[in-house]
Amino acid sequence: MLNFLYKYFLRKLLFLLNPETAHKVVETLLYVTPNKIFNVFFRYKFNKNTSTTIFGNSVPSPIGIAAGLDKDYKSTPKYLSLGFGFSVVGTTMINPRTGNPKPRLIRDKSKGELVNALSFPSEGSSKILKRLKNYPSPKERIIISISGSSEEEIVENLLLFKDYCFAVEINISSPNTSDLKKFVNPNSIRSILNKSRTVTKLPIFIKLPRLLEIEYYDGLIEASQEFDKVGVVLSNTLPITDSRLSVGNGGRSGKSLFDSTLSILRYVRKSFPEITILCSGGISSPEQVKILLESGANALQIYTALVYEGPGLIKKINDSLLSN
Repeated sequence: MLNFLYKYFLRKLLFLLNPETAHKVVETLLYVTPNKIFNVFFRYKFNKNTSTTIFGNSVPSPIGIAAGLDKDYKSTPKYLSLGFGFSVVGTTMINPRTGNPKPRLIRDKSKGELVNALSFPSEGSSKILKRLKNYPSPKERIIISISGSSEEEIVENLLLFKDYCFAVEINISSPNTSDLKKFVNPNSIRSILNKSRTVTKLPIFIKLPRLLEIEYYDGLIEASQEFDKVGVVLSNTLPITDSRLSVGNGGRSGKSLFDSTLSILRYVRKSFPEITILCSGGISSPEQVKILLESGANALQIYTALVYEGPGLIKKINDSLLSN
C-alpha cells in the first residue's frame, strides 16, 4: 500500500518541490509519526533466511540505508521497520554545520540520479546523540557515519557514538568537502585507525572515494588491513562539475554508477579476499543486488533508488533474496 501511494501520488507531489524541501517533508513525516502506528501498517516481517552477519553482528537483511539519507537520526527507526537490515546514520560532525550554499541538490529525473554538493550539513553530534538516547534503535542495526576536519575531531566523534552502534563508518571521501582530501592516502588512514584503536575495538569501515585509477585502492586498503575489524565502503558518489550547483562541483549518485561499483568491488575482492566490503552506488534492482552479493559484497547500501522507486523497493529486494 505504501509503495502504491508513493509511486502514484506522493512522489508526484514531492517532485514538484525542490529536492531538499522534499527530503525535509518526508523526514518530518517519518519523524513525527509514532512508531507503534507506523508499524501497524508498514512493518516488514523478516524471514531468517535473509539475515547476514557483518563482523559477527547479525542483521536481518544485507540491504541498508546509506549515509546521507538520515543525517540527524530522524527517520532511521521507520526505515528499519520497512525492511532495511541496517541504517548508516550521518555523516555526523562534531559541531553544527550548514554545508555549502544552495542550490546544492539536483534531481536528474530522466536518469534516476541525484547530483549533490551538500558538504555534510549536520545538527551536530550532541543533538544527534541526544536523539539516539531518547529514541533508541537496536544498536545491532545501526552504523554511525562520522567525519571531521581533523583526525582529532574524527576520534572525538567516535568516542561519542561508539556505544550506540555495532560499527562506525569513517567518511573520508565526500567529493563535496575539501577538508577530507588530505585523508585519502595510506599514512592518514593508518594514523586515523591507530588513534581510533586506542579508544575502541568496535568494527570500523573506511568509506573510500570513487577512484578512476582503480589500482590506487591497493595502498589505501593495505593500510586499513593492518588493523583488526576494519572494512571498507565502496564507494562514495562520482565527483563531477555541474554549473547548476552553487559551488560548481559535486557528486553524482544513481543508476549510472552501478557498473563502476561492480568493477571496483571485483577488483578489491580479488586483491583482498578476506576483507569485509559494503557496496554503495547505483543499486536499484533485485538483479543488481544479486550480482553484487555474488561478486563478493558482504552487504549493500541504498539511497538514491529509494527516492525514485519508493519504499516498496526494499520489500521487492528482500523477497528476491528468499527466491535466490
